[in-house]
Amino acid sequence: MVPKTMKALRLVKYGEPYEIQEIPVPSIKENDLLLKVGAASFCHTDYQVYEGVYESPLPMTPSHEPVGTVIGVGPKAVKNGWKEGQRVGMLNFRHACGSCVGCRVARDPRQPDQPDTRFCDNKDMAGISADGGFAEYVVADADCSVSLPERIDFAQAAPLMCAGATVWGGIDEAGVKPGLPIGVIGIGGLGVLALQFAAGLGHPTVAIDNREEGRQLASELPEHLRPKTIVDSNSPNATHEVVKAAGDGGLAAVIVCTDSVAATEWSLKLLRTRGVCVPLGLPVDGFKFSAFDLIFKQLSVKGSLVANQKLVEDMMKLVAENGVRSHVTTMSLEEGINLPDRYMDPKLKGRLVVTL
Repeated sequence: MVPKTMKALRLVKYGEPYEIQEIPVPSIKENDLLLKVGAASFCHTDYQVYEGVYESPLPMTPSHEPVGTVIGVGPKAVKNGWKEGQRVGMLNFRHACGSCVGCRVARDPRQPDQPDTRFCDNKDMAGISADGGFAEYVVADADCSVSLPERIDFAQAAPLMCAGATVWGGIDEAGVKPGLPIGVIGIGGLGVLALQFAAGLGHPTVAIDNREEGRQLASELPEHLRPKTIVDSNSPNATHEVVKAAGDGGLAAVIVCTDSVAATEWSLKLLRTRGVCVPLGLPVDGFKFSAFDLIFKQLSVKGSLVANQKLVEDMMKLVAENGVRSHVTTMSLEEGINLPDRYMDPKLKGRLVVTL
């Protein structure tokens, strides 16, 4: 039986520690799932919410990376095969309106008659514009949820729902053929997954980071997923090292997993002719690129939001088959009060995950 109230971590005032509060268990709509949260992780976007970048409504429950067990199913979701007891991960976006320009233009690739919720002008976003996953229960949109393979535990699954979905979507958007080299700049929660995904898809990879912690993460990956080369971006010879390791004039694609404007601009120098840069950071002041790098090598810079439901299902198969892992630090809900401060520790490795 579902209780009437639950414990949740709440952002009450921008820039101040979270609070533990007792709040009502949310109700679900006809195409929703109610999840008993097993784990939820902290993302850079959560830190931006904490800072007030998105002017999120407060008080609010953060985290858009929750996973858990279905304990309630809306009538439409039941018809589509969802049931209680399933282990599920939920993506950030929920409740497409179906009528805005975004919904009319962007369609779900598996169901062309359905909108792609990512681009709805009126969607709600877990942990950004509405309550998210740092709670005992959370509402998931069935159209933006995926079943979790049994071999992936909740603490490992949580980072996949945003960090994983973001880099998987970025690699897909880059569109380079297997066998061509991909570089990853920034080996943290996103980058360590990007390296493993690219390797699992058949790409030789180059790991690039200015932190010893990031380079160490890359070196500790299983041999079949380990990068071909690891480069310290602080090195005066970093550009040469990356281009030499890639061969044929440079990388076919670079996935930039940092919001550093300087690092993103530099990434173009690592690409071969007609290479592709996919920047995944969200610097508030925007990007800057060299016109000469961009034009003389006819490079592409491609935006990539996050993978949709179909792509994430494909991602989960690769994760299960290849043993992809995140470096996670777990904690209880009560221990998560100072999560933003812990996230900003320059020595942090991987992802911070609240387990329930």
